[in-house]
Amino acid sequence: MKGSRAGVTTVALLTLLVVPREPRGLESQEWGEASQDLCEGLIQYSRPRPMTPLSKPRLLEAATDPEFGTTILRITAVSAGGPNPAITPLYSTVAAWNADESYLLLYRVGGGHELYDGRTYAFIRRLDIRPADIEQVYWHTEDPDVFFYVDGKTLIRYHVESGVKENRRTFEFCFDKVTAGNDPMFTSWDSAAIGLLCGDRAFIYRIDTDEVSGLVRGRAEPPQMAPSGELAFDNGDVVDRTFGFQRKLDLGNTREHASLGRLADGRDTYNAVQFEKGPRGSDVGSLVTHDMTDGTWRVIVGPGTGFPYPPAGTHVSALAYRRPGWVFLSIVGNPSGEGVLDNEILAADTNTGRVCRAAHHRSSGRNNASLATPYWAEPHVVPSPSGTRAVFASDWGGGPTVDTYVIELPGYARGLGESR
Repeated sequence: MKGSRAGVTTVALLTLLVVPREPRGLESQEWGEASQDLCEGLIQYSRPRPMTPLSKPRLLEAATDPEFGTTILRITAVSAGGPNPAITPLYSTVAAWNADESYLLLYRVGGGHELYDGRTYAFIRRLDIRPADIEQVYWHTEDPDVFFYVDGKTLIRYHVESGVKENRRTFEFCFDKVTAGNDPMFTSWDSAAIGLLCGDRAFIYRIDTDEVSGLVRGRAEPPQMAPSGELAFDNGDVVDRTFGFQRKLDLGNTREHASLGRLADGRDTYNAVQFEKGPRGSDVGSLVTHDMTDGTWRVIVGPGTGFPYPPAGTHVSALAYRRPGWVFLSIVGNPSGEGVLDNEILAADTNTGRVCRAAHHRSSGRNNASLATPYWAEPHVVPSPSGTRAVFASDWGGGPTVDTYVIELPGYARGLGESR
């Protein structure tokens, strides 16, 4: 489970001081080629659109977001009772849908991982798996029938259709359980490499060739693999696949919420909320994209592009891997949804800097007063591989239960989310 982040004590004051304005032109700042437009039909300016009441949809009922016009579908119905009645996405940094979007993986608090139909959202079955942590389950990005997880010291390849568990590798050199760390991200986007840790030994494992590299001692966290599989993020540093140091990213804090992604031209990126400037001048923002290949950075959503200082409770997801460069944000901020970014879900093209405001998620996050553990009310948005849908959790206005919802963007209705 993730912890809360520091560095946001001045959020309320600075938000009041920022006057939203139209984003500046970004043509001269383009990093990569634009990928297919997911912004079509969405709000692309930074003026306030205060949240208005919307009745909680029934199970599998669709509602239209009053401010943003997108379709929101409720796909679970948790019964009240117990300390944390909730079904949620695993986390923003891991894929929720499989490769062809035919399956969807969710987590029932106190009940384990559950498999759903990725298109109709019908419940299929509970899964008999014991990963190192709730979110450490990784869909294969090409084979829709496979996901990976570590149980004890063994990496398992799980076949969804048959339920067969195939032991890919037992890490015999480990004396402790193997984990992807306290703040894990995803595998490389070819599903061939993952960063792992046992005890204080961090290493990179190539799933495709059964090779281990690194084995660096004295570490508290493993490296996190970038989409290319050639680079990894290591506590602010960029390292290569053998753990060789390449460069340092200009981060104000290396432990803020982030997600590893990729531009349309193939360059790996580190996409993070940044509450303070980096030591070499990288600016603040709800989404700041750092190029892992040369260390340059760019504010996508922040005061420099017409948006407020980043509100508290921001999570980042770059898991639309069929649309490289697109990054989704879920932001809690003020649960009333009165200000720009408050209670919003955004989609941003980090290739061009375009930002689209998709919906109000209507969840109070850690402000929830009904759950024993308010963490479960954080929305933790995750896009589908095609980027045409996004899944998130919501207590729908601070309620006593948390369900999972799906936003269907206009591109999904036009068939852009169909399997290849």
